[in-house]
Amino acid sequence: MTEPRSRKPQDVAVISEAAKVLADQAAATSGRDMSRPVSEIRESSRAACASACNAAVKATGVTLSERVISDVTCMVIDPPEPRSDRQIVYLFGGGFTLGSPFEDLPISASLSAKTGARVIAPEYPLAPEYPYPAALDACTNVIASILSDAPGACLCGESAGGNLALAAVHRLRAENHPQPRALALLSPAVDMVDSGDSGLANRDPFARAADSEFFRSCFIPDDADLADPGLSPIYGPFDAGFPPVMLTTGTRDIMLSGCVRLDRVLRQSGVESTLRVWEGMWHVFEYYPGIPEAEASLTEIADFLDRQFD
Repeated sequence: MTEPRSRKPQDVAVISEAAKVLADQAAATSGRDMSRPVSEIRESSRAACASACNAAVKATGVTLSERVISDVTCMVIDPPEPRSDRQIVYLFGGGFTLGSPFEDLPISASLSAKTGARVIAPEYPLAPEYPYPAALDACTNVIASILSDAPGACLCGESAGGNLALAAVHRLRAENHPQPRALALLSPAVDMVDSGDSGLANRDPFARAADSEFFRSCFIPDDADLADPGLSPIYGPFDAGFPPVMLTTGTRDIMLSGCVRLDRVLRQSGVESTLRVWEGMWHVFEYYPGIPEAEASLTEIADFLDRQFD
């Protein structure tokens, strides 16, 4: 009989040293100053990530262009080695208030290069200038337009973008439009009613409860029904006809509870759901290319998308 091989600590799925350092650095800071005007917060956020975004373009070899779809300006990301007519619609995150297609290039460019798919990222309108449902209206229109030309397209989104992706599919199904082939969602925000245990624990070094409350105040009208599936897609109708879904999150992600609950709802409804919970990781950890967990998760997401395209 072969003796079981003993494992060294580095063989086991534990948080990497690079991730530990990054998380400790983030936890030691006070986070964003949300008392400033939103325009200033946006400007500083974009400036802080510009170098990483430009590096992602260079490292992946993608090319960028612009296209207007359904009156929405979209970034088009083409891979260095395109594979047939593969297309992905990618919805960026930022609490419905910050962000842009450019600022999510560490994720979207990587997925384009790994899958060989053209990625189309709408620059949807942001709150508070354009509160709910402006972003959902814009994203749904873009997705519907792309799916009418490319019925096999997949849909990806992170954080707020994951929320918009799910809510848009609810709308598409209700209006008998074509659905995406599959959804890959990174730390999606799925429930505006209840943040769950992870929201109460507030252990995320990058996304804090105070930030979430700020974004909610910008995006959600005072008279809105928080259980509306357009705002909280976990309360929408799911059945076996819903496209396959992959969810990624981490044990410190402020959105962990929502991802775990959504996975259960999907499976109970007969939907093919794949949930990946990464040890020690935080909200949309895939955004940080300096940690091995980000590369590993993006590779898993790309493999999931590859299986759907094939």
